[in-house]
Amino acid sequence: MSDFWQYEKGVGEQPPARRRALLAKVFDTDAAHEAFEAEDSRSARRETLNRLRMSGSDRTLALVQSSMLDQLDGMVESQPNFAPVIDRLRRQLALCRLALPPVLQWPPLLLDGPPGIGKTFFARMLAEVLDTEFAVINCSSVTASFVLGGNSPSWQGSRPGRVYEILQGGRCANPIVLLDEVDKLSTDARFDGYGPLYQLLETRTASEFVDEHVGLPMDASHVIWIATSNNLGAIPKPILSRFDVATVDGPSAEDLKAIAQSVYAGILAQNPGWRAAFRSRLPDHVMGRLADMPPRAIRKRLIDGMGAAALQTQARKRLIPDLCEADFIIGESRRTIGFLG
Repeated sequence: MSDFWQYEKGVGEQPPARRRALLAKVFDTDAAHEAFEAEDSRSARRETLNRLRMSGSDRTLALVQSSMLDQLDGMVESQPNFAPVIDRLRRQLALCRLALPPVLQWPPLLLDGPPGIGKTFFARMLAEVLDTEFAVINCSSVTASFVLGGNSPSWQGSRPGRVYEILQGGRCANPIVLLDEVDKLSTDARFDGYGPLYQLLETRTASEFVDEHVGLPMDASHVIWIATSNNLGAIPKPILSRFDVATVDGPSAEDLKAIAQSVYAGILAQNPGWRAAFRSRLPDHVMGRLADMPPRAIRKRLIDGMGAAALQTQARKRLIPDLCEADFIIGESRRTIGFLG
């Protein structure tokens, strides 16, 4: 059995009923302590090394549970246009369940499709279902490799890269990290934004990844990479070859109704006070109104409509807001926005 992991309560295999959190060694805190002692007391790197040695070397590994397969089925209902992707992930998770230990992992996955169809929302929901940490790197704002991999301590304003920050600041060794719009990374020869990914997307080299600011190896091989793109042709072929590419089509009108219902349920789950005031499901006529909008716009329009409903309910001293179609025509008409009845 691989020696990179141990159970939180003692090392090695334990009976299933007694298992606790599984740990992976991500950082070498002994090396961090030695580097800290040798570093100039005024340097930014010294402070980084101090935080590292205090945070510890180990991070928890998320494991695959049998219930996750059923939860993925639920995602098909809420995001039906991702059904082929979910089926692919179900197969990967079934293989993970055969492993000892059943660590959550799969090869880097690239979701390619038109903008606004819910790729980022899907990745966020997936992390919730799989009970692992989630981080987003907005690649359209990554102008150089140091954003991902850190920059030299000799630079003014030097700091670690996002990959180090995610692992050092988190509790999980295998978070889902979303490279949003990876096709928009800078390809400038001087500051190639893709540079660190050549190492990070390969398990062997990711296990010895060195953030330039920190200057010490870390094990980033457990990170679960998901990327989104709108244009595969803009991605360098060596990077593209490291991904398992899944093409995602835009949702149909019926798909969008299911997505609207899912987004609405998510809004209520995040706001318990709202859940007590609004009905648990959207009326059919409201879902029909939302079905002509891209998934990216549905959440904003729902919150706008729910706000209009709440205002009218308070004005009329009602208890339960009844969402109506008129609540969702903000910016399209000067008609009164309110409630039925």
